[in-house]
Amino acid sequence: MGEIMPYIWIGIIVFASILELYTRAAAAFWFIPAALVSFILSLTGTVDVWTQVLVFFIIALILLILSRTIFKKFIKFKAVSTNYNSVIGKTAIVTEEINNFKNTGAVRINGATWTAKSEDDDIIYESGLVVSIVGTDGVKAICSR
Repeated sequence: MGEIMPYIWIGIIVFASILELYTRAAAAFWFIPAALVSFILSLTGTVDVWTQVLVFFIIALILLILSRTIFKKFIKFKAVSTNYNSVIGKTAIVTEEINNFKNTGAVRINGATWTAKSEDDDIIYESGLVVSIVGTDGVKAICSR
């Protein structure tokens, strides 16, 4: 088994490199240096296979933890703010009849037009009425009187 380990480590290096090249998502780059160290250990012939595997996993884990720490420090992810929750509790003017059975309805909220539906399927809101927005369902405003 020890004679084929250099080829296995080279295979892991090539596979991880190709994976990283195609994904560009930092999915495997820490395996490359870990496999390189294990490859060098396998060439010396003084370290058994299980030690090479253990060194590979330890180095990969250390690099994974370090890269995560570095990425979190320098790359700050910000949530994208959307306005779908901002309309809840506001009043709106019905611009197109709201009828859940016909799947029609639109309201004007703060100058923006939203598709709308009634909170109660049995209630139809005529154009021109003032309604309250009680929630959202995807991109539709849920209206009530």
